[in-house]
Amino acid sequence: MPTIRVMAELQTVGAAAPPIARCDWTVILTFNGGNCKHSRNRRIDHPVINARTSGNIFTIPFTQVRGGDLTVEVTIGFGDWMGTSVVTERSRGLKIVGTNPTTAALSREAIMKDCFKRLMRHESGLRQFNPAACPYFSQDNKGGVGLCQVTVPAPTDDQVWSWKENLKRGLEIWRDKETEARGYPGRMRKRKLFTDLVADYNQERVKASLAPLTIRLPDFTPDQVERATIRLFNGAPEVYEYQVRMNGNKLFVNVDATGTTGTAEWEQVTAAMRTAIYDNVGKDKDKRGDPDYVENVYRKPSF
Repeated sequence: MPTIRVMAELQTVGAAAPPIARCDWTVILTFNGGNCKHSRNRRIDHPVINARTSGNIFTIPFTQVRGGDLTVEVTIGFGDWMGTSVVTERSRGLKIVGTNPTTAALSREAIMKDCFKRLMRHESGLRQFNPAACPYFSQDNKGGVGLCQVTVPAPTDDQVWSWKENLKRGLEIWRDKETEARGYPGRMRKRKLFTDLVADYNQERVKASLAPLTIRLPDFTPDQVERATIRLFNGAPEVYEYQVRMNGNKLFVNVDATGTTGTAEWEQVTAAMRTAIYDNVGKDKDKRGDPDYVENVYRKPSF
């Protein structure tokens, strides 16, 4: 938060101002999202600050990173030891706005993979605020915000106004999605969909007087994990970044030289394939997201 020092002065006409005995301060900082696009009228309040000073200068002790409309009210006690009078005044039109981080600041704050840097640039253009008075809320009106467009779970007040907290949460989401992506092959091996494909494949071999195979489905490569993580970061799609490769309506299998084992394969779901799948199930076009999201992330420059 910025360091804000305020000063109270008594002004009189034709005579010296009496000495200030004390100042009682009230500071209110409120963000009302009604003037910010896609904010869904979110309101965020900094805890009200009340303090007393013996002098006329006050450094506001903010405890949270926040922005919005700032009101400073002061009640001045003045006079001598024989008696004290008071007068109250408040500020008008003060506002605290945000500043977007530089790429140098981002790099100092956290260790990030190159793909995550590209993802942030794709999601937000590296902006926490747009314009300065408004956190950068997601254009889909789902309440996402900031550098990483944190959406689910709903971003906290800190993640709305602090780019550092937004980045921290974005990296947490990335690690969670990376774990989910890495575990996807193991989950697919146990699914009835895959075991039925294996059974059908071996049944065809038996009909052809061939011995059934032990068929394995490999883990993702590091590149596949990365791409699958990028896809998952954008949401929980009905269609993952990779699917089991098929040969028509049958499982595609590479048979080893011994003829006893085989390996299934993963294939990337292209934008055209993804669109065709959504067309087939009749998914509303405004709910499909970007079918080429992963490639569009990679097209962004890193820093």
